[in-house]
Amino acid sequence: MSQDSYLLHKFKPERQDVAKGILARQRLVVSECVGIKGYVTGIGIPAWSDNNEPSKFDAQVVQTIMQSGCRLIGKTQVDDFGTSISGINPFLAKLSNPFSSERRLGGSSSGAALAITQGAATIAVGNDCCGGVIIPAAYNGLYAYRPSPELLDMRGIATVSPSFDAVGVMAKHLPSLHQIAEKCWTKALRPVKLKTVKYASSLFQDLLPIEAMLEWEVFFSTVKVPKEEVATFSKLMLTQAQNIHSVILGREIDFEYGQWLDHYKPKVSQETDEYLKRIRGKSFKEFVETKKKREFFTNTFQGLLNSGELLMIPTSPGPAAENDAFDIETFLINQRRLYAIAEVAGLPQLTLPLLTVDGMPMGISLLALPGEDRLLFDTAERWFI
Repeated sequence: MSQDSYLLHKFKPERQDVAKGILARQRLVVSECVGIKGYVTGIGIPAWSDNNEPSKFDAQVVQTIMQSGCRLIGKTQVDDFGTSISGINPFLAKLSNPFSSERRLGGSSSGAALAITQGAATIAVGNDCCGGVIIPAAYNGLYAYRPSPELLDMRGIATVSPSFDAVGVMAKHLPSLHQIAEKCWTKALRPVKLKTVKYASSLFQDLLPIEAMLEWEVFFSTVKVPKEEVATFSKLMLTQAQNIHSVILGREIDFEYGQWLDHYKPKVSQETDEYLKRIRGKSFKEFVETKKKREFFTNTFQGLLNSGELLMIPTSPGPAAENDAFDIETFLINQRRLYAIAEVAGLPQLTLPLLTVDGMPMGISLLALPGEDRLLFDTAERWFI
């Protein structure tokens, strides 16, 4: 793998729209799905890009960042189609996890994560649908943020599923991520004082391997943040969220890309192909019924939290899985269950690289009620770094 094979387009010289500003020391990469003027906004499949015109404008979030002096170094590789969580794209360069070539890199914004871990960039922007930003950040020891619905402007970013699309931002350092979030929020957020961090030990026990569970217990016992055990949060709720997510996602993919997929039949990765076959073809009736289930789930899940309370969950079911792990299917199912929580319930999420398991980073996430995004950063900066 060449040093910058994760870059699809490298800007020489680096693009800087404003010479000075509060972000002048930041170096930005964007995933292929993020619009940049003069370049096709892709979905990780060359056949799609070949049939689309270059963008006439930067994505709105990129415009905002660039007006503060940030330097743009390029566009980075994404997994095929944006639903993969592996870090593999059969059409492009084979990328490896920098902590272990035997482990998964995570997707869909795999190239962006690699650009930051290798020091080429300090911040990255992508679409966080299907954990597209949160997951590669967790697998690579980075911070990442998924905002409350509509808090960051999605204009100019290729859709995967309108119900779950969200601008995702990742960074090596939490203050940089916080700075970008503040800059890009589309409305002012009221300050909220932390009351408690809720967690369910049973959830960690059900999902994590014993080594990761022990690391979490040791770490969490040393953190003096106000905390509270939640007995009502179970793995069943994750399964419900994942089922709702897959039905809505499949129907919206059919609506947006179905005819193109059926006509061109692109040879995507086996993982993506199998997943698309599972979730596509849902009836309109099932879609409508599932939208109602989502509303009920959202109300129920948000009812677990009061204003000022956060929920802590594993970002992933352990550190990045080995590429040929015998239990990879279980790992993938649990990973999809975990990212479905915030996406289905409409919660902001912040993943923190708090654990190291057998030399591999592992993320832990904080979730808040919609509109309490600032509380995520304030809590993380006070108690977890």
